[in-house]
Amino acid sequence: MRIAIIFFCVFILISCNNTDKKTNINEKQPTLSAEKSVNKISLSPFERGRIIYKRCRACHSLDIEGKNKVGPNLWNIYGTTAGNKPNFNYSKAMGNSNVIWDDETLNAYIQKPNEFMEGTRMSFVGIRKQEDRTALLIYLKAMTTPGIK
Repeated sequence: MRIAIIFFCVFILISCNNTDKKTNINEKQPTLSAEKSVNKISLSPFERGRIIYKRCRACHSLDIEGKNKVGPNLWNIYGTTAGNKPNFNYSKAMGNSNVIWDDETLNAYIQKPNEFMEGTRMSFVGIRKQEDRTALLIYLKAMTTPGIK
């Protein structure tokens, strides 16, 4: 019985240890979300665009000799007419659009593809934040324009 009382007293003393560190259960805990971490880290627009492009690479390639995937290869897209890449089956909407791809048209398209061009086959909801679209366009221009890399 005496040993039980001693253990009980030691337990109480350890539990009552008063430190200067106060615990606040309402305090926000750090998140481990990769996307949230990217937003908190100060990145150049090019690096931010490179990370955002990872959402696009399943459907698009950027290399000079890159193959068409679900979407067309985007090499040399700036200044070209929409729907002109050889060996890619574009929607009628894209093929007949006469859109010239530049920062303004690409920005509008990647914001909401189906609102910019009704009938497009691109099944992508779009990129909501202007900052993200701008970063992606900086990356795309650097990676797809001859002589810039």
